[in-house]
Amino acid sequence: MVAWIARELSEKYRVAILSRGYGRRTRGFLFLDADSTPETVGDEPMELRLLLTEIPIAVDRKRKRGIQNLTSGKYGKIDLILMDDGFQHRRVTPGYAIILDDFNRPMRREKLLPAGLLREPLSGLKRADLIIETKKQISFDSRQASSCIILITGISNHQPLADEVSKTGFLCRHLKYSDHHRYTHADAASIRNLYFSLLPENQLSAAPSAPLLLTTGKDYVKLSRLPELSDLPLQWIPIGPPINPDQKQEILNKIYHYVEKINGNN
Repeated sequence: MVAWIARELSEKYRVAILSRGYGRRTRGFLFLDADSTPETVGDEPMELRLLLTEIPIAVDRKRKRGIQNLTSGKYGKIDLILMDDGFQHRRVTPGYAIILDDFNRPMRREKLLPAGLLREPLSGLKRADLIIETKKQISFDSRQASSCIILITGISNHQPLADEVSKTGFLCRHLKYSDHHRYTHADAASIRNLYFSLLPENQLSAAPSAPLLLTTGKDYVKLSRLPELSDLPLQWIPIGPPINPDQKQEILNKIYHYVEKINGNN
């Protein structure tokens, strides 16, 4: 969703993205560049870099400091900053707050932590400017069908994606890892062993009937770095924004209305 909004807004404005960089092994402000890795900036920022090669992306747990760095002039003129997962970061008040509500796991059915997943009461939604229902349908590119798909996921809610991939009729294994999982060489060896156990006898890994390893973007940026998988057909799943197509323009119009109003006041 962040990638889609950033891509659309970048046609008119110079957009930057600021993320916390969850799961990274570094601290402070970091601007993504050619030397960035999932270990230094986190898996989701690296996925965004995979999708948005021309858009400035930075990470900082302290978002206020991150915004100050991005707007310092060092990275050129920045018109807009998209703050990924910043609704509850109270030291920064967003100009326009967008909340995503998973159709398969709606907020109204959840309980507060630790009993559920809610970080605050639903009354906090009063601070939101736009609430978008997501994942009612997922745009999955079915051209990547194979006689046997091995799906690898390290995300919080894998079921909608697994269901969509299953519609191809060829999902033979689903390897489920925890969200933001740090893949090890042992994990990669297990995936490799599974792949060859499902490879038809006397078949090459490049044969049309060979299994296909499919994974999400944020898993791909980690798995693709492991040498055990370098010679296997590992592909990431290009997924569009998890919203109904007829919603897209309505959502964009609301965002553009806010941005243009702010620019008109400056």
